Amino acid sequence: MKASEFIGKTVIDKDGVEIGKIEDLVIKPQKCLIDRVIIATGGAIRKNYFSIDESDISNIGDYILLKIDKEAAEEKFGTEDLAKIKKLEINYNKFIGKTVIAKKGVDAGKVEDLVIEPKECLINNVIVKGSSKFKRKEFTIGEGEITDIGDYVLINIEPSDILKRII
Repeated sequence: MKASEFIGKTVIDKDGVEIGKIEDLVIKPQKCLIDRVIIATGGAIRKNYFSIDESDISNIGDYILLKIDKEAAEEKFGTEDLAKIKKLEINYNKFIGKTVIAKKGVDAGKVEDLVIEPKECLINNVIVKGSSKFKRKEFTIGEGEITDIGDYVLINIEPSDILKRII
């Protein structure tokens, strides 16, 4: 499943009560992990946020079904300030669109999406939309291939190897 398909899904607690929607993911792309799933509750004017981890997820389909009720989820992590979380961690929404730089300083493209297994909190691959050098075609990078993340995503892949990965 692509992370972009996961974001926005409705979350239902163990009692069958809708508690919110998936707002964002706190990710550790260098380790291919999803640290937490952030859920937004409330209306357009006043939203509250709380997070869960893989142990709280029962099933994922058209909806996200939890093993716990809303109160237990809120007690586990408490409500959080989304802006504060986003400053401390790498979030999916912040990661998408970052420029990817390959070995030798070559512009490889931009992060387009993640292939994830949300129930296991795993990132299988990072999907990169190649730069014009790579005919704007997609390729993937996996575990251990990201060396650093700042304003740019640095990868330890030779530009010639990117050509072999183009989808």
